[in-house]
Amino acid sequence: MKKEFRSFNEAREFVHQVGLRKQRDWKEYCISGKKPDDIPAHPDNTYKNKGWVNLGDWLGTGNIGNQNKKFVSFTDARKFVRTLNLKGRVEWREYRKSGKKPDDIPSNPNLIYKNKGWVNLGDWLGTGNISDRERTKNFLPFTDAKKFTHSLRLKSQTEWFEYCKSDNKPENMPIKPNQSYKNKGWKNWGDWLGTGRIADQNKEYRTFTDARKFVRTLKLRNKSEWEKYCKSGNKPNDIPVGAWNTYKKEWRSMGDWLGTGTIATQDRVYRSFGEAKKFIHSLGLKSLNEWQEYCASGKKPDDIPSAPWVVYKNWKNKKSKN
Repeated sequence: MKKEFRSFNEAREFVHQVGLRKQRDWKEYCISGKKPDDIPAHPDNTYKNKGWVNLGDWLGTGNIGNQNKKFVSFTDARKFVRTLNLKGRVEWREYRKSGKKPDDIPSNPNLIYKNKGWVNLGDWLGTGNISDRERTKNFLPFTDAKKFTHSLRLKSQTEWFEYCKSDNKPENMPIKPNQSYKNKGWKNWGDWLGTGRIADQNKEYRTFTDARKFVRTLKLRNKSEWEKYCKSGNKPNDIPVGAWNTYKKEWRSMGDWLGTGTIATQDRVYRSFGEAKKFIHSLGLKSLNEWQEYCASGKKPDDIPSAPWVVYKNWKNKKSKN
């Protein structure tokens, strides 16, 4: 059976008394069970061509949806906004919320005046400022921009960003070229600055076998000498400094890498505590000094640790084994 609703004027008068402020309030009211059956949940359909204006008129707030508002022309709106002397996006947002904005000036002019004169917020406010996204359209072609950057002879990303802060950078040069020229020629910072340097994660290294073969020709004896060599400037670029990270699957130890055969303490395999202690007792050593001299003599087997208190942690608390 078709519902019979109150007349538009009677229904609207009733709704005004409810005191709802927006569309969400109206929807919640409709499902709350408090709405009389003769008040429609969809008044825009029920009272179409029978008095319906908009939701603001229905609720009594006077608010009008953007699609129903009448705004002044773009030229007149921009002329008015420029008299406010607002400096940027933050001030424009604060002004919109202040309650001072005339109803015929849109809060979102980029939507209302799209294809009707809108350029950007800097043009709207009269500041002339351009966002990074908009400025990208006016940057030099990548090749020309890179040529200019090379002329600066900067050595690193840090120097580049310091240069950008100096006010010497032309407006048609981006601050973040890796973003502005993505898929437009960008390779890496070494290519951009002209240094030729490549970030570790982007470098191409020799295979582990070839790299280790080269390193072993250097006759380095330990990690300290390897680190010193890496800082010397003599290391080829396709040999990694942190080989243990680059060659995680093949890496064994620094001794294997350098060709010394030396194995780090944490990687060695030692005799059990009981067997090691039994062997040491057989030596007849009388003091720590004699132990240290024995370790330095070259006579100590590799499977007997020089620092048993580290390898056999809590060894003093263990019982002797026969």
